[in-house]
Amino acid sequence: MPIWAILSIVAAGAIVGLFEPGRFSHAFGVATLYVFLPSLLFEAAWNLDARIMLANWRPVLGLAVPGVAITTAIVAAAVWIGGFPLPAALILGAIVSATDPIAVVAIFRGLAVPVALSTIVQSEALLNDATAVVLYRSLVLAAVSALSVGSVLRISAFAVVSAASGILIGIALAVAIAHLLVRRNIAAIQIWATLGGAYAAYFAAEALHVSGIFAVVAFGVALREAERRTISVQAAEEVGRFWDVTALVANGCVFFLTGAAIQIARLAHEPYAAVAALAGVLAARLVLAYILTPAALGSRANRSWLHVIRAAGVRGALSLALALALPVTLAFRAQIIDVTFVVVLATLFSSAFIVPRTVRAFARANASEGS
Repeated sequence: MPIWAILSIVAAGAIVGLFEPGRFSHAFGVATLYVFLPSLLFEAAWNLDARIMLANWRPVLGLAVPGVAITTAIVAAAVWIGGFPLPAALILGAIVSATDPIAVVAIFRGLAVPVALSTIVQSEALLNDATAVVLYRSLVLAAVSALSVGSVLRISAFAVVSAASGILIGIALAVAIAHLLVRRNIAAIQIWATLGGAYAAYFAAEALHVSGIFAVVAFGVALREAERRTISVQAAEEVGRFWDVTALVANGCVFFLTGAAIQIARLAHEPYAAVAALAGVLAARLVLAYILTPAALGSRANRSWLHVIRAAGVRGALSLALALALPVTLAFRAQIIDVTFVVVLATLFSSAFIVPRTVRAFARANASEGS
C-alpha cells in the first residue's frame, strides 16, 4: 500500500471521527482484535521464510523479547517521572512497546529492502507484538489484583505459558491441516483451509486464555513451510493473490478505523506525559537499533541496516486497540488512552515519511558501495 494511501485513509478516518467523536472506539477495538488482526497476522506470517528467520534468530528474538522489556521500562520510567503512577506507567509502556505489524508490513511492501533485513523487521513486528500483548495482559492483571510475591510469580509463569502454548497450538494446527491438504492442490480448498485455520488458531488460543497472536504467527509460518513441499505452483499463486487482496482490504479498513478512533480533541489532554512517552519511545528505539541489534548480529552488523531498523518503530492499530480495551475501573485509564493517541498518531505519520526515505538512502549507499 503506497504511503500516500495510508496517510489519506487515516486522515479520512480522522475527519469522520471529528463529527462522531468516540463513536468508533468500541467498533475499532473489536474489529481490530477479532476481525482483521488474525487475517493480517496470517498474511504477514505466510509471506515470511522460516529459513531466513532461523538464520537471523538472534536479532529477531532480541527485538521480540528483550526489546519489548527494554522499551516498556524506558517508556514507563519517562512517564513515571512525568507524573504517572508506576502501574499505569508500566501498562502504557507495554502498550507502546511493540512495532505494529499491520503498519510496518504495509509500509515495507513495495520498498526495495533486502530479504534478510525485511524478514528481521517484519518478524520483529509480528513477534514483539505478541510478546507485548502477553506482557500487557500480565500487567493489567497485576494492576487490578492485590500484588504479592506469589502473585508476581504466577503472573510471570502465565506470560511464559501463554506464549509457549500459543506457539504449540499454531504448529499443531498447521501440521494437521497440512496433512489433510496433501494431494489436494485445488486453490479454493487451500484458500479456505488457510482462512479457516488462521481464525481457528486465534480463537482456539484465546478461548484457552493463551496468546492468539503467537498461535496465528506460528500457524502461518509452519503451514507455509509444510506447503512448500506439496502445494502446486498454480495453487500457491492463487492463494497468494487471495491473501494479497484480503490484506489490502483489511489494511484499508484498519487504517480508516484508526483515524476515526483517534479523538483529536483529546490529543492535548496530557501534553507532558505524551512528550515523555514519545521521548521514551525514541530513546528505546535507538537502544534497540544501535546497541541490542548489533550485539545480536555480531560481525554481520550493517550500519545501513540499523538505520532502517531504527526507522521502523511505528506504533499503530494494535496499541490503540489495547489502550481502548483497558478495564474501565483501571486507575489512569483515560490518561493512558490520551497518551496512546498521541504516540500512535505521531509514530504512524513520522514513520510513513521516514521509513521510505531511510530505505532509499540505504539503497543509494549499497549502490555506491557496489560501484
